[in-house]
Amino acid sequence: MMEEEELEFVEELEAVLQLTPDVQLAIEQVFPSQDPLDRADFNAVEYINTLFPTEQSLANIDEVVNKIRLKIRRLDDNIRTVVRGQTNVGQDGRQKKPESPPASTNPFLEDEAAPEMEELAMEKGDSEQPKKPKAPDNPFHGIVSKCFEPHLYVYIESQDKNLGELIDRFVADFKAQGPPKPSMDEGGAVLPSCADLFVYYKKCMVQCSQLSTGEPMIALTTIFQKYLQEYAWKILSGNLPKTTSSSGGLTISSLLKEKEGSEVAKFTLEELCLICSILSTAEYCLATTQQLEEKLKEKVDVSLIERINLSGEMDTFSTVISSSIQLLVQDLDAACDPALTAMSKMQWQNVEHVGDQSPYVTSVILHIKQNVPIIRDNLASTRKYFTQFCIKFANSFIPKFITHLFKCKPISMVGAEQVRNW
Repeated sequence: MMEEEELEFVEELEAVLQLTPDVQLAIEQVFPSQDPLDRADFNAVEYINTLFPTEQSLANIDEVVNKIRLKIRRLDDNIRTVVRGQTNVGQDGRQKKPESPPASTNPFLEDEAAPEMEELAMEKGDSEQPKKPKAPDNPFHGIVSKCFEPHLYVYIESQDKNLGELIDRFVADFKAQGPPKPSMDEGGAVLPSCADLFVYYKKCMVQCSQLSTGEPMIALTTIFQKYLQEYAWKILSGNLPKTTSSSGGLTISSLLKEKEGSEVAKFTLEELCLICSILSTAEYCLATTQQLEEKLKEKVDVSLIERINLSGEMDTFSTVISSSIQLLVQDLDAACDPALTAMSKMQWQNVEHVGDQSPYVTSVILHIKQNVPIIRDNLASTRKYFTQFCIKFANSFIPKFITHLFKCKPISMVGAEQVRNW
């Protein structure tokens, strides 16, 4: 009865210790050995019969047992050294780590600074203590996780659901809290929701890469693309102010009565600040999406790198930026339209005296002085887009002004003098 139980225990133990061919091959490549104890097909009975072929040879059993014990002790020491070395890696890093640099606003740029900081830490540590031997690459990395790849769709579906709920929360928060309050000190502030989105993306990417760098990473990339598009349309484009038709029926007399252009300007201060904020956020998303693509290519298997492509999402954020600039241009352009229309309806051939600055000139200058400083201050962190706004407005306004100028005919010499009186 006892022999049957022992036999059953041995069979169970052998089943537990049975390694897959990939693992066994990796072991043999890293630790080549001629010792029969290291063989995958090791048979304890045959090994004992080899050591003790006759009853007389049992006289040396103590010597054989001592050699095996010594071998076990050395093996335990080697394992202990490796384990302690791995355990101390984080502690050594913390001891050598210099003062932390300022926090980056881009979650994916933080990783780029890590190698530089580690190199700096190692240089500092070299003068304080001797170098430790570099640990060899782990030959077993990824072997176990590959067994779970067919089931990682559960993780991907979970992240799909979580990101959908996150976008819905962003939409609800924007509706509840409204657009960011205009502030000349912090103009053009990036919406905080986009930073939250990319921080979550980074967390998902790191988690997934620890489980698999194969097809599941491609599936996760597809999920990232889906919600980058949703963020661009639901949070950014969806909250841009809507344009209204301009009133072109003003005359010179109405321009003279106009008070600070409030009757003509379409967008309020809050709306102008919101457009600038959405533009700044789209620029942040564009730059960070590019970093995300690079990090995904670093994490994924080499054979799958070509399937990582976020250019469509970057184009979407570029479209949001262009739409925002176009809205700002249209708003100022439309605010100047009534003045140009009034100028073309003036009876310039009847003007007898050259007076002060023309009312239409006063109106145009007023609107430019109202809008441009607000836009400039709110795009302080994105100067190139403020420059684009100025160029596009000039390219739109100047041809329109020339067109209305030709409509002023017939015109007298005195009238011509008054027209050019800026």
